[in-house]
Amino acid sequence: MDRGGNPAPAHPLARVRQARGWSYQDVARLVAEHALALGVPMAARREKVWRWEHWGVIPERDSQRALARALGVPFADLDTRPWPAWLTADPAPAAGLPWDQSGSIAALTALLEGTGDEDHGHPAPGGPELDRALTEWAAAPAAASAAADDPPSGAARVGRPSDAADDGDAAADEADDADDAVGWLERGVPVLRRLDDRFGGEVVRRRVEADLALTTDLLRRGAQGPHTRRRLYRVAADLTQLGGWACADAGRHTAAQRHHLTGLRLAHTALDPLLTVGILAGLSLHAVLAGHPADALAAADAAARATPGGGPRRVRALLAVRRARAHALLREEAACRRSLADAEQLLDAAADEETPSWLYYFDGAELAAQSGTALLDLGMPDQARTLLDRALADQDPSCVRDRALYAIRAATAHLLVGDTDRARALTQEAERLAPHCTSPRVTTALADLRHRLSVLPTTARPPASAPLDTDRRRPQPFR
Repeated sequence: MDRGGNPAPAHPLARVRQARGWSYQDVARLVAEHALALGVPMAARREKVWRWEHWGVIPERDSQRALARALGVPFADLDTRPWPAWLTADPAPAAGLPWDQSGSIAALTALLEGTGDEDHGHPAPGGPELDRALTEWAAAPAAASAAADDPPSGAARVGRPSDAADDGDAAADEADDADDAVGWLERGVPVLRRLDDRFGGEVVRRRVEADLALTTDLLRRGAQGPHTRRRLYRVAADLTQLGGWACADAGRHTAAQRHHLTGLRLAHTALDPLLTVGILAGLSLHAVLAGHPADALAAADAAARATPGGGPRRVRALLAVRRARAHALLREEAACRRSLADAEQLLDAAADEETPSWLYYFDGAELAAQSGTALLDLGMPDQARTLLDRALADQDPSCVRDRALYAIRAATAHLLVGDTDRARALTQEAERLAPHCTSPRVTTALADLRHRLSVLPTTARPPASAPLDTDRRRPQPFR
């Protein structure tokens, strides 16, 4: 029974249809289309779908594979969760879709259909799901693009024959509208990134979804020239990267992985290797936040392979930091320190390099914060606190969410070495900042810090040689 008192659909297929607004004929058509894509011609008969749902008829294997492809469910689920159980599985991001323009549009559509889903009760994803996506990406052929033959945005159009003038003018007007829309979307992404820095991921998540819906609609219309279309794929990849980060900040790990993996596909279609690196770096950080350090290393290694020559130094420094965070969680101190040293050297040498727009935040303060957190995860708070204090001193005051997290991390480090006065002062700073951003990561980390302070003895502070993390909990990671 739903909240309105209506009976819930009894069969999982009925729930799928209801959630997507599909009729029996819609399902039959989708099954036929995806079966044909799998090389199996099939009639689109609504009667058979009705029998699956009402008579308990089990679809033949080819029909199940076609429906699974339409829903983005891995084919392996058909064996591990026999019909109809696999219909209730959490949908995989863009499973089985081709790595081309049609696959990108289908992946975006599937992502938007799942944006209302919550992650409560679902474990943080990783492992086979990520491995499969990285394998598909590595094997995907280069995306076709005619952008090189298309005039740049705003260039004059070639005249058309007079007998096609009316249709041509209408098409030109629609193309102009699309070009204006993509320009508006492109200008909006940096603003949304700054809003995320200031207020946290929950503030921007809904706007990202709305912009993605507009981008998807424009791609479906297909009225743009190749150059504008490539820009649309690029801005969609930018938005999914930001959406993935916003979901990770909110602790919505399943949604975060869907966004990142969809963005990986979009960046591939847009022929943008640096943005591909950025999305893989985001996947790596998300894997750290979700508690999957081995996946974090896999994503960082894939990013290193995405650009010939390794890419700009600042980008390589970011990937070194991502590896360091993963090595720290794995308690691999030597590898962590090597990665941090590499990151510092690369960032120092990157002062005059052009920086990708998505990497605007990665500066000395961010490197100090990430390095300090890695050392804190290694159980070395005395070394970590120096770096975290430096990050706080250098951080842009407008980045409220990150300043709150830096203060919490620094307070934790000072507390673990026995400097309770400094720890309490930093906690008060975090408490001052927290109400000004909507970040579940801040809320969770601050609650953990308050708990640590509440169980301190009321007598003199413990000596620096006292055991470090007596409750054995690792500090909440942050970007």
